[in-house]
Amino acid sequence: MAHFRATVRGNRKEASRLGTLKSGIVATVNGWNAGIRVEAYAEERDVFRIYRTGGSNARTTPVLIATVHEGDER
Repeated sequence: MAHFRATVRGNRKEASRLGTLKSGIVATVNGWNAGIRVEAYAEERDVFRIYRTGGSNARTTPVLIATVHEGDER
């Protein structure tokens, strides 16, 4: 059964993908020189890590910019 769901929409119809507690889910959005990657997984609660990437053009090491835990209040 799915625990995570990711959606994307561009110049075509919206598409979605599912992730389980075991698999988690990863979503990437790239511009030419900058992008982000979001990884979602479950520990005792859901955790989301957001990384800055070099986009489609650059092959750089992703940099962690934020971690969000289920129940965080900001």
